[in-house]
Amino acid sequence: MLVIELNEFSADLLRKIAGRENLTFLQEVLQWHQDRSWSEDTYDSGFLEPWVQWVSVHSGVPSTTHQIKNLGDIPSLSAKQIWEKWSDKGQSSVIWGVMNGSRGTADKCHAFIPDPWTFSENAYPSEYTSLIELPRYLAKNYLDISKRKVALSGSKLLASMIRHTSSRDFLDAMRFLVQGLKQFGPAHIVFIVFFEYLSAMAFLRATKRFQPDHAILFLNTLAHTQHHYWLSRDGHSCPQLAFAAKAINEILTKVFQKAPPSLGEKKCVMNALSQTCTLDEPAWILHRPHNPASFIELLGIKPISIEPLMTHDAHLHFSTQERTQEAYDILRSVEINGKPMLHVEKNLTDSRVLFYRLDFFNPVDDSTVFQHNGTQSRFKEHFASIVKRTGKHIPEGTVLTNWEAFDRSIYNHEILETLTEQDKKSSASALKSRQEERDN
Repeated sequence: MLVIELNEFSADLLRKIAGRENLTFLQEVLQWHQDRSWSEDTYDSGFLEPWVQWVSVHSGVPSTTHQIKNLGDIPSLSAKQIWEKWSDKGQSSVIWGVMNGSRGTADKCHAFIPDPWTFSENAYPSEYTSLIELPRYLAKNYLDISKRKVALSGSKLLASMIRHTSSRDFLDAMRFLVQGLKQFGPAHIVFIVFFEYLSAMAFLRATKRFQPDHAILFLNTLAHTQHHYWLSRDGHSCPQLAFAAKAINEILTKVFQKAPPSLGEKKCVMNALSQTCTLDEPAWILHRPHNPASFIELLGIKPISIEPLMTHDAHLHFSTQERTQEAYDILRSVEINGKPMLHVEKNLTDSRVLFYRLDFFNPVDDSTVFQHNGTQSRFKEHFASIVKRTGKHIPEGTVLTNWEAFDRSIYNHEILETLTEQDKKSSASALKSRQEERDN
């Protein structure tokens, strides 16, 4: 089975863009058998985030059971992920870019590439490390980067991409990079498309190399684009959305048409959760520290290490429980406009780890200040306003399969488990047919 995890895509929006841009393969995929999936998590629950919902999909249990709430919490997961279950049954896999996942006990997972924010997980085998080194650094430090580190990691990434993709695929990725730079300049979306295109081609090369029974490819381009550029409900006159959709169309075309025979004929595209346009809602602004380490130092906190996450949050690691508690108290005392500015949590399995997230989403100006340690600081000196969100998460999702996989709407945590059981029954049926043919 070949699964494309197309994070948070809106099926209706994508269908309209594919029609306008004549993206023929994407149109074909969108005509596959479509089923609705959903989660019982609500927007205000704290669990309706992709790094939670994908854990549900992969583990086969809802968030109320697995209790993984933040990026980087995956070492606390007790349930086995689907590729671990496949491995237990002697089935091999290639798992590429999945959000908030680990290779775990899956010794038959021949290649595992974590997302850039899961700092506890390394690429497997180690020869793929250079594929995530630069994305991991940029994802955590993109407001305050070291040109030297970018140059060094970038050269490794470029060499690795050339080694793990074909020359034709590399040139196609460069075509998107050049087009994007001409159209949008050095915007994040341009480099995200470039990297994900090459990453998908490296995934395709890995499936041909290892010939797995199952493969999963995670793509985040559409989720990012909808959050940032969904400026009309039907996507009309949103060139960034069209640019991203064109890249996805080409990626799906190549991956589905060139996948190795070991993966069989079954193909699935799913999103775990979706987004809705927020044009008619009050402004929700995402703010991020210019430098997370400098912000923590401003508060007088001295962790052993800081692991910044995707947007406005981070894990802090300390040497003792006492230092952890001191930091917890300081973080919870920070206020803005008379309210707590940060959401702070203690780690459930390690008493020396804290998670914090900026819990403030209002517009700011030069006079906006926050209070800490008996003093105050100007907000804009320490935080950048990244984006006015144009798309937000909703619990409904979409599952597209090239066969009729379900006869009902389904919880997202049931999807891969159900497809695996179908594959098991299909294999048993095929084996029985072959045995009957031999007997006859």
